[in-house]
Amino acid sequence: MLSLKEKLLIFLAQSGTYARSLSISTSAIAHHLGTSQQSVSRILIQLEQNGYIEKVVVGKTTLIRLTDKGLDELRNLYIVLKNILEKPMEIILEGRVFSGLGEGFYYISLPQYFEQIKERVGFTPYLGTLNIQLLSKDSIENRMLLEKNADIIINGFSNGQRTYGSARCIKALFNGEQEAAIIFAERTHYGKDVVEVIAPVYLRGKYNLRDGDKVFVKVILKTSSHNDKVLAAEVK
Repeated sequence: MLSLKEKLLIFLAQSGTYARSLSISTSAIAHHLGTSQQSVSRILIQLEQNGYIEKVVVGKTTLIRLTDKGLDELRNLYIVLKNILEKPMEIILEGRVFSGLGEGFYYISLPQYFEQIKERVGFTPYLGTLNIQLLSKDSIENRMLLEKNADIIINGFSNGQRTYGSARCIKALFNGEQEAAIIFAERTHYGKDVVEVIAPVYLRGKYNLRDGDKVFVKVILKTSSHNDKVLAAEVK
């Protein structure tokens, strides 16, 4: 979370005070940053005392301009944020195995789905999915994050009698080692507390899993538009 000082410096830069002195009222800044006028006045005094801005009073007008030191502070902030946002994020989903209704076998065995998964996910899928009931709020929130970032599209189709919905996948590691993918079906009777995992092997057999066994799925997000949205939200 950005501090008020950092938000204010960013706002001043966005307002063009790095190129020229501008008249900006503390009330306008406070409204933009969603804070009090008193807080803005206090931070502006600190920024001036620390040499990050210059203030010039012309009559009843106060002009503000970022100094070179202020610009250097923003450059340092940019480097820190860039390193954070470009660092791969390790997302973990923890849950317990449970038996589904056998729909995974049916749908993945359909050639239209099977061939797309094989081509786009990069492995020949075992005919079935492993159902995992998520155990915590963090895992459920992480699941929603991964669903938004799932960029492998499995197109829906029609066989003339019925239509089949689309799905999205994201590559993962099951129990931190086994190549796998999480599949998010457009049409599903499961809630947000469940994920379905596909893999090139029979996961229950390989790991001798039974209903109730605790497992985890790990996904590495290298870059994410989600981060850009978070940053934008924080500096508003």
